[in-house]
Amino acid sequence: MADYGALIPLENGNPFITPNSTPFCLYRKVTANSVGTGGNYQGASADIPIDPSYPAIVFCKTSNAATVSAARVGNVIKVGSSSPRGLTHTLTAYVFAIFPQTLPKWGMAIWDEAGKLVLTNESKVLTDLVTIGTPGNNGGINIDQTLAGSYAIVPTILGSSLWQITVQGQPVIINSTAYAGALFNGSTTRINAQGSQTGQGSPAGGTNTGMAITAINTAAYD
Repeated sequence: MADYGALIPLENGNPFITPNSTPFCLYRKVTANSVGTGGNYQGASADIPIDPSYPAIVFCKTSNAATVSAARVGNVIKVGSSSPRGLTHTLTAYVFAIFPQTLPKWGMAIWDEAGKLVLTNESKVLTDLVTIGTPGNNGGINIDQTLAGSYAIVPTILGSSLWQITVQGQPVIINSTAYAGALFNGSTTRINAQGSQTGQGSPAGGTNTGMAITAINTAAYD
């Protein structure tokens, strides 16, 4: 229990306590439409400036089957998507961070002991994380779930697939990295593995990280 502050129960019954708990809040929501990126590929990308001192986490979804990725480089978060099958799509990224909130004209405001405004009635707090798949054999590239509504995922590498093709009479192994994807079609979201390139030739093995995927329902943030 905090020495002072507020205890706020969330809708799922979990307590949120200040100042011992400083929430991740929605920092920025961005969208980007895909463009041709060479060959048959369609890709979308966006750069989100952010103070390097702010802890942050990113969730992504796309409007068609595509990989999603996110990386932090200094004071920029780079998000991207790619469809090796040439599927046009829109990438939507939700960036959550711990950062000073803006004081509303009216409502509730909570400061921490250092005087930083950490929560207001206008803050969109990151809550109710959903785990997709279970770690182990049922995780990684074997994840394939469809959920009602709009969900976004933390970009994750799930494994890889190896394919053998023949080039000038010689066998060549092609590696396709399997990224997590979240395809929202307007009513449901399919979360499964998406390859970095299309499989061709004969299957020649692969890897499975066995990881679960972390997701959120985006209704509160759209």
